Amino acid sequence: MDKLTVLVVEDEPLMRERLVDMLYKAGATGVTECENAASARKAFDAGRFQIILLDLGLPDGDGHELMKGFKAARDEQHIVLVTADDSIDSIQRAISAGANGYVVKPYSQEKIHDVVSNYTVVHSAGSAITQGLNRHH
Repeated sequence: MDKLTVLVVEDEPLMRERLVDMLYKAGATGVTECENAASARKAFDAGRFQIILLDLGLPDGDGHELMKGFKAARDEQHIVLVTADDSIDSIQRAISAGANGYVVKPYSQEKIHDVVSNYTVVHSAGSAITQGLNRHH
């Protein structure tokens, strides 16, 4: 994979800084940081990201609603929700709403590496399938 750009939507500055550092260590080539839903919408509209890490609890909006808008605009968008809420209900709601993953805070390098690895595996498999289909037509 040549380029791995990530949009990070996290309202807590120290958590965001730590997450960005972990993403670069896990192989991200570019990270755009947003502290709220409004700036996340602008960044999403202005750019293309392979992964979006989206905090559920934002000061100006709900992460679930923001994710729905992102998915409506680009169904293929790979979105991983991040939150301190590790309840089964919250996880099930996120997955049923279209999240590609779920990370419970506090962040760890291992969890963030898994997010990047999971995206890479899914993306690589999808590319291989598409290339295989194109060869047969």
